[in-house]
Amino acid sequence: MRRVFKAGFVLATLALVLTSCNCYKKMKKQVAEVQTTCTPSVLALQGQDVKATYTVEFPANYYNPKAVLRITPVLTYADGELAGSPVYVQGEKVKDNYTVISKSAGGKVTATVSFPYSPKMRQSTLELRIDSKCSKGSAKRSMFAPFAVIPIANGVSTVQGLAYLGGKPAFAADNFKRNTVITQEARIMFLINRANVRPAQLNSDEIKTLEDFIIANSGDAKKTVSPIYTKAYASPDGPLNFNDKLSQERGRNTEAALNKKYSKEKLPVEPRFDVEALGEDWEGFKELVEKSDIPDKNLILQVLQMYSNPEKRDAEIKNMTAAFDVLKVKILPELRRSKLQVNVDVAGLTDEEIRAAVAQNISKLNDEELLFAATLYNDNATKAKIYKTAADKYNDYRAWNNYGALLLQEGKYAEGAAAIAKAAALNNSSNEVINNMGLAAIATGKYADARRYLTSINTPESRYNLGLLNLVEGNWAEAAKTLDGYNLAVAEVLNGNLAKAKSVLAGENCAYSDYLKAVIAAREGDSAGVVANLKSAFAKDPALKAQAKTDVEFAKWFGSTEFVSIVG
Repeated sequence: MRRVFKAGFVLATLALVLTSCNCYKKMKKQVAEVQTTCTPSVLALQGQDVKATYTVEFPANYYNPKAVLRITPVLTYADGELAGSPVYVQGEKVKDNYTVISKSAGGKVTATVSFPYSPKMRQSTLELRIDSKCSKGSAKRSMFAPFAVIPIANGVSTVQGLAYLGGKPAFAADNFKRNTVITQEARIMFLINRANVRPAQLNSDEIKTLEDFIIANSGDAKKTVSPIYTKAYASPDGPLNFNDKLSQERGRNTEAALNKKYSKEKLPVEPRFDVEALGEDWEGFKELVEKSDIPDKNLILQVLQMYSNPEKRDAEIKNMTAAFDVLKVKILPELRRSKLQVNVDVAGLTDEEIRAAVAQNISKLNDEELLFAATLYNDNATKAKIYKTAADKYNDYRAWNNYGALLLQEGKYAEGAAAIAKAAALNNSSNEVINNMGLAAIATGKYADARRYLTSINTPESRYNLGLLNLVEGNWAEAAKTLDGYNLAVAEVLNGNLAKAKSVLAGENCAYSDYLKAVIAAREGDSAGVVANLKSAFAKDPALKAQAKTDVEFAKWFGSTEFVSIVG
């Protein structure tokens, strides 16, 4: 928007001291002919500054060839003012280096001014204070003296300040498993080419540990004990068919010996068996060789890679006499076995049990249960309680991150940034933490840090938050490319795309959305829309009344009875 001001109407406010002879006496009398324009006519917060471009245009046959004018933009507000850099113009006979204004043709000067924003500027006036003097060759007025004061813009729109700085925080996921499996293993070892189960093997420490595991996990409604899975093997150093039969016999004998043992000792659950005979254990052989330090280790592994036929493998390895002698002692005996495994399926807490624990005894929940528990609630107070408990008790970076993310969403920016910093101290490579560090930096005004964090990752949240960063830095067109929802509407209002902003806000119902709708209505001259949307906004958040009272967007309505009645 551009607005043209005539200078003459403010002359009555000046204490004019006109001498009988100076180079600008006639110019001052005709100052009403000077035209000024300012873009925008209502100033706006852009980034951290208030910026404007103004033009002063002098008509033909106006400017004295010996006159010099100093034009200083000054932003005035209730208890202060800020002056921008002055520009100078001169007549054609002045021997200086300023912009020259022709006597016959007139001319103009255009300049841009920027002021660091302060909330005090919401109600303000940008004026041009013009001083004049005559060139050194003139007999009078060789020093600058007041010439005119011309107001060119009013107020500072702070629509940019309506942006929601909570952005899109990222929440780290829990690893809660509704059901888990715990496992215990044991072995029964056999002599070479034998399948009988020796009594010492039935009473080994491994078997005793397996039995204790079964006993400890029996009788619990949340635990289901599996059969004793049995895999029987033979070492790969004999005839293939013989070893296949040998592994089958070892499996059958293992089941029979354990059944006989437990028929006397009585486990709390009746043991069941699932037996599988797997013949020669080449996989186990390879694993043990890889872990060993035996001579010719690499050569043995090369043979395994070169030959897939088990008989060819056996023959080639036996040809390595020295190596095979070591294998007979260190490796092959470990493969003559039945491998026993018992699994216990453990049912986790139900949602109802977790909710009850949160309400009655939250300390009983473990780390993963707490992180999962927070996802069961919609109210932020309960979620914050859960995340803070997990953070304090387990010092888990995910708990600190999620607690901080929640605080950022709530507008508690300093507290949120502090929690995110604790998460980063524990894990500064997590995408969720990096995103939230960037968001916290935006909320606390550390824009360079925010850009560094957010450009180091590429996630949906970080791309959105880069749009938010562009919004608060005043890059509104760029911001609109990645924002959505309410903040996109803010960006589009600032870009002048009111129809797009209204379309986005159609699905938004918070107090600030209603307030922004009122701003759009004001820009469209819709008085009824201004009042209706402000009423709705104030009903949801009465604190917005104070903002509306001094919002230049509603300046046209400041004196109206209805506006005063709803603002209070």
